[in-house]
Amino acid sequence: MEKIIENPAGSPIATAPHSDAAIAEKLLGTIDWVEPNAMGYCECPGKKNHSTNDGIKDCAIYLDRIPTVHCLHASCGTAIAETNRKLRAAILNPDGDESFQLPKISEQDRARMRERELNERIRLRAQLSLPRLLEGHAWPYDEIMRDSPVAVKDNEPDHWKLLLGKFQPEDVVWIGDKFDSGKPEHARHFRRADEWLKEKKVPGPLICPVAFKNNSHQRSNDHVLARRFFVVESDTLKRDEVGAVFKWLQAECRLKLIAIVDTGGKSLHGWFDFAPCERDLDHLKLVLPAMQCDPKLFTASQPVRLPGVPRDGKPGKRQRLVWLAKTEVAHV
Repeated sequence: MEKIIENPAGSPIATAPHSDAAIAEKLLGTIDWVEPNAMGYCECPGKKNHSTNDGIKDCAIYLDRIPTVHCLHASCGTAIAETNRKLRAAILNPDGDESFQLPKISEQDRARMRERELNERIRLRAQLSLPRLLEGHAWPYDEIMRDSPVAVKDNEPDHWKLLLGKFQPEDVVWIGDKFDSGKPEHARHFRRADEWLKEKKVPGPLICPVAFKNNSHQRSNDHVLARRFFVVESDTLKRDEVGAVFKWLQAECRLKLIAIVDTGGKSLHGWFDFAPCERDLDHLKLVLPAMQCDPKLFTASQPVRLPGVPRDGKPGKRQRLVWLAKTEVAHV
């Protein structure tokens, strides 16, 4: 089937069937695709001209609308411009038509490119600032436990109730295992917080940090009524390191820390009140992954570990609270 590519300067450009991603990889080498056939990271074609150290995500390629390679380093500008000329010609004019002219880049596309460049620079600054952040906001595991406003060293099987108490009583909360979602019989995993609190023991290993709509039986973003909390986690940073990110989010981003959960594995989960997060969510989506935090947790309905449960059925590896705010957060 013939593929049509929009020409911002005029009529659509028809091209023969081919893979834009394959063309890009032939020109640039291996590409780590973040969005399949749309956006990824590659080695900069002007890398030898860089005057500062390279990061693995310094050079990006975008194939939507006008194919573009963008690098955070200014010293490779000539090589990037030549690469973009070749890339656009190869994708938009694969037959080598001598009368073909590359489409003019519209002001709208230029604005999008400027926004991309700004976002990449924000991401790079966050990445480079991580060592300084880990030192300046250090909050190791033992200090986190000592600093907890609420004593949480005992009664670990009931820690789930302490965390659930941070929801509004009428919030419909999902608790269960990974596959307890999607079928009518899974409606029993969606209950009001005050109803869950009547249970004598922890009802499941996972929880979503959101309030769902009434009569939900599917754990998805479409069924989310309100985001109550924003959870931050890193599978890369050590438990003695990730606390610095939590402290930085409090000190520099003015976010309200609600709880910290030891998952019983390698990581800690920081629970923040979502209301202050919402105003800076786009910024957080740039900087937190650059600080080695898990981007999956930006998904509202993403389940996380519920304290009070033995991890993998092993009592010695219990999911538990290590820090808990003293006051209830009032949600509007």
